[in-house]
This record gives sequence, structure tokens and C-alpha cells, in this order.
Amino acid sequence: MQRWRRGSGRNWAGIMRRIALSLAAACALAGCAVSNTPYPRPITTTIAPPLQNAPNIYASAPRAPLHSELFACNSYGSNLGLIGQRGEAANYTPYIDTPAGPLLRNPTEVACLSSGFGYRDIASGGGRQHNGVDLANRDGGFIYAAADGWIVAADYRTGYGNFIEIDHGNGVRTRYGHMAEFDSNLRSGVRVTAGEPIGRMGMTGNATGVHLHYEVVVDGLLVDPLNYGAPQPYQTTPVTQTYEEPVPIAPSESDVEAPAEAPPTSQTYPEPVRLQRPDQYR
Repeated sequence: MQRWRRGSGRNWAGIMRRIALSLAAACALAGCAVSNTPYPRPITTTIAPPLQNAPNIYASAPRAPLHSELFACNSYGSNLGLIGQRGEAANYTPYIDTPAGPLLRNPTEVACLSSGFGYRDIASGGGRQHNGVDLANRDGGFIYAAADGWIVAADYRTGYGNFIEIDHGNGVRTRYGHMAEFDSNLRSGVRVTAGEPIGRMGMTGNATGVHLHYEVVVDGLLVDPLNYGAPQPYQTTPVTQTYEEPVPIAPSESDVEAPAEAPPTSQTYPEPVRLQRPDQYR
């Protein structure tokens, strides 16, 4: 049995060699085409490693401007409030007076008022409560902290999109929604200062255009950022001044006015003209 197995193994190898030679010869006689078509080499992409210590655009961005006026984006809207003849928000002041101190009423680089606080109509019909103001700019722009405070939240939320909430103390908080992005260094517990750039305007979440949804919370209640706490717009440091008591001056004879003449006791008026009615009305 062992001899048969060894012999059969050698025979099997010989058979396979003969088959291979036969196939090669047949292919040569039949003119089998050998494909020499070149194929493009696979494209290899080198992924660059993340930059170390990359510059932060928020570190070099300018501080918040102080807007003296706010204009409506358009002349229509169900809750824009009182709009003046030039399209300006009539009750606007640069700051909101709150228990935590003044807040920026428009914490954007540049924007117009597209929707106010309160009940508003919606395009699909009906309406609903709008708990903040929408400050829009189709070109985007920086968004700023309305006042000194601490970051409470910096995350993504359904509806709000990219979202930041700042606690300013004394029960006052501000919220910023629909941001395209926010500074990656911001997280809960980080302190920010008034006018510090914190993100850029976008349309993340439930938004139909590029804008900032801005909310102000006082003692747990959402208030109107446009009309709440309007302080005196320009306050200056009082200056102590002293004034001398005025010296009374006796009037001269020319300054004494002559008594007015008494009106006549009786007056005569012309008799009223009596019009005759046309014949057809008699």
C-alpha cells in the first residue's frame, strides 16, 4: 500500500505538469490574448496631522461694538414692536439694566431685528410664543458675551443648535442659539468678560436663516431683551458744582408793564343771514 501511495503521488504530479503544458500549447496555437492594459495606480491621500497650537480666531477678534441703534430687517412682522419712520426700533437702548448690571442689548458684530419677543405668526399658519429676539445677518459675524459671567453650557441642543448659556449672577442669564460654531475653549465653568467674542452667527438647529436667537432670563423668567430694563442711555459721573444766590434787581420804570385795557362790556354782532330753502324742499 505504501508503494502504491508513493507512486500515485509521483504520477499525480506528472499528470498535472502535462496538463499545464498542454493548456499552454493550446493557448499559444489559438492565439490567446494576454492583457497588458495599464491600470492607474491607487491614489493615496496623506492626512495631515492636526495643527498643534493653531491660532484661535476668537483670541484675536475685536471686542463687541456698542450699537446706538437697531433697525428692523423688513417692514413686516407680527412682533417687531414699535418701529420708527426710518425703520429703527423706537425703544432701543444699547444696554439692558438688570440686577446683575448692564447687558448688551445687541451682542452681535452687526445685525438687524428679524423677530421680537412674544407671540408671533408662523408661515405654516397660526402662531406661537417666541422667547427671545432674533438678530439676523445673512453674512454672519461674531457673537459676544453680553456681560461678565461664567459659562453654564456650551453644547448642541435640539431646536437651539449650537448653544451657549452664561450666568451673570444675581439670577440673570443669557442664552445664545443657532450659532455656526463657538469657541472650542468654552466649557462649563469658564469665565468670560463683557464683549468677549464667544462664537459666530449661523443657522444650526431649527432655523431658516443666519441669525442669533438671544434670550435673557431674570429670576427664572424669560424677559423681552428689546424692552426690558431700559436705563438712561447716557449716564455720566456727576460733577459737584456750587452756585451763588442770585441778587434780586429792582425793575426799572420801562420794565413795568401798563395794565391792560378792560374789554368792552357789550359787543354787537351782525345779524345772521337767513337762507331760503329751494321751492322743491318747501
